Amino acid sequence: MPKKTWTSRRIARDIIILLVVLSTAVIAPVAYLASQARQDISEQFIHNATGQAVGQFLAMSGSMEATLGLVRDWGSTEALSTAKTEVITRMLFPIFGREKLLDGISIADIEGNSFHIFHTEEGYRSSRVKDSGKGRISEVTFWDEDLQPAEQYSTNTVYDPRNRPWFAPALAKDEIVWTDPYKFFTTGDIGITASISYLRKKDDMQVVIAFDVLVDDLFKEMHLLAPSDNSLIYIFRRDASLYVPKSENIQAAFVPIGDTGSDLIRKVHSNWFGDQQDSGRVISVMHEGQLWWCGFRPLDPDRKTTWIAVMVPERDILGHAGQRSKRLWFIGFASILIATGLAVWMVRRYGRPNDATATFDREDPEGSVEKIIAAGESRYVEFKSTMRMNLHTQKPGKEIEMAWMKGVAGFLNTDGGILLIGVTDDGEITGLERDVFENEDKCRLHFKNLISKHIGADLSKYIRFIIVPMVGKTIGVVRCDRASEPVFVKDGNKEHFYIRNGPSSDELPVSQALNYIKHRE
Repeated sequence: MPKKTWTSRRIARDIIILLVVLSTAVIAPVAYLASQARQDISEQFIHNATGQAVGQFLAMSGSMEATLGLVRDWGSTEALSTAKTEVITRMLFPIFGREKLLDGISIADIEGNSFHIFHTEEGYRSSRVKDSGKGRISEVTFWDEDLQPAEQYSTNTVYDPRNRPWFAPALAKDEIVWTDPYKFFTTGDIGITASISYLRKKDDMQVVIAFDVLVDDLFKEMHLLAPSDNSLIYIFRRDASLYVPKSENIQAAFVPIGDTGSDLIRKVHSNWFGDQQDSGRVISVMHEGQLWWCGFRPLDPDRKTTWIAVMVPERDILGHAGQRSKRLWFIGFASILIATGLAVWMVRRYGRPNDATATFDREDPEGSVEKIIAAGESRYVEFKSTMRMNLHTQKPGKEIEMAWMKGVAGFLNTDGGILLIGVTDDGEITGLERDVFENEDKCRLHFKNLISKHIGADLSKYIRFIIVPMVGKTIGVVRCDRASEPVFVKDGNKEHFYIRNGPSSDELPVSQALNYIKHRE
C-alpha cells in the first residue's frame, strides 16, 4: 500500500475518531440538557408567574398600608372627625382616586359608632351608624358622580362594627392587620380588609380605621398578569374552598373545591394538597391529553391561609422557550467543529453580570450604599441631592423632581440602575432631611405619587424605593429594573423618552426614540 494512501486513511480514521469523541462529549450533554429543558424551563416559568401574581398583591397592599397610615395620622391630629358626614366624606373621596383597588373605608370607635363609605355603580354610598337609645340607626347618603349628596334617609340597622373581623385585631396590635377573605355586611361581596387603630385625644377613645378591597377586583388585576392566553389563575383558602368571582347570575363566594365544575382544578389541588401545602414546589398534571404546570404562593407567607394558584399548559411555556431550545441544539452541533464556541456563547448568554441590581444588598444596605458612593456615578448609578427641594431657592421645585425622574426613566429604558437621593454629585451625603418631609411615610407617598403621575403606576413594578439610614441621615435608594416596555416621562401634555448614556440620561428625539424602541431587545 502506498505510504500516501495509508497516511490519508490514517488521517481520515483520526478525523472520524475525533468527530465521534466530540460528538459523544458535546452532543450527549446537549441531548441530556435538552431532555431536562422542558422541566427546568417550565418550573422557572411557573415560579416567575406565581411570583408576579403575588407581587401584584404585595404592591397593592404596600400602597394601601402607606395611605392607611396617612389617614391614621389625620385621626391622631384630630383632623378626622365623623361628626359631620359631608366634611369627612369630602376628605376621604380623594383616597379612592389614589388607590384604584380601594372599595370602602370604615371609621369606628369602641362604643360602636361608625362611618362607612364605599363605591356603588352610580357613585358612592356613605352611612353613619350610632345608637339612638332605642336601637341602632344608620344615616345613609348617596353621592352622585359630581360628589354631591343625591339622596339621604335614616333606617334601623343591626350593624355593629365591633363584631366585624377587622375591628378587634386592630385594637390588639399597634400595627396594620389584614383579615382573611370574608363577606361584607352591606353588599354581601367577598373581600379583605386592612385596619389599624389610634387614640382619639379629645375623649381618650380607641378608634379603628379600615380599608376594604374586593377579592373580585384583586382577582381581575391578577388575571391581567396571566402569562399566556390559556393560563388559569385562581384564589383558594386553606380549608380547600375555591373563590368563584361575581358574575351576572352568581354572587362572589368561596365554595368547596370538590363542588366546582372543573376537573382540572380538582385534580391539581388534590395533587398539591397531598404535598403538605408546599409553596416552593411546582407540580405537573396530565389532563385530557395535555400536560399542565402549576405553582402556588400564599398571599400572607406567615399565616398561609389564602393562596394564589397559577396553571399554564406546557405547550404555552414551550412556545415561549422555543427559540432558546433551538439555540441550544445549534450550539451543540457547532461545538463539534468549534469546541470553544459553546463556552464563549454560554459566557455571553448567561455570564453577563447584571450591574443594574447586584450592587445593592438589602442584607447590608448601609455597607452597599457606601460602596456605591465610593464607586461614583456611572451608566448604572446616579446621585441626586434632593427629591423635591431646590437648594438655591430653598423651596420645593418641579424642576428638581423632573431631574431625577428622567434618570429613573433612563434606567428603565436601558439596563436598569440605582438612583441615590440625598447624595451630591461628588458623593457627599446630605440626606433626605433637606426635603423636609414630616416623616418617612410622607416621603414614600410623595415618591409614589410622582412616579404614578409622571411615569405611570403600572410601571412601578420595575421600581423599588428604600430609605436607608446613613451616618445620622437618611438616603433614598431607588432600584430600577430594565422595563420590558418603553417608558416615557409625562410633563404636562408632553412626553419625553430618555436612555442612559454613560453617567447621564439623554433625551432622544422622536425619530431616534422610535428607532431605539424598534431595535430594543
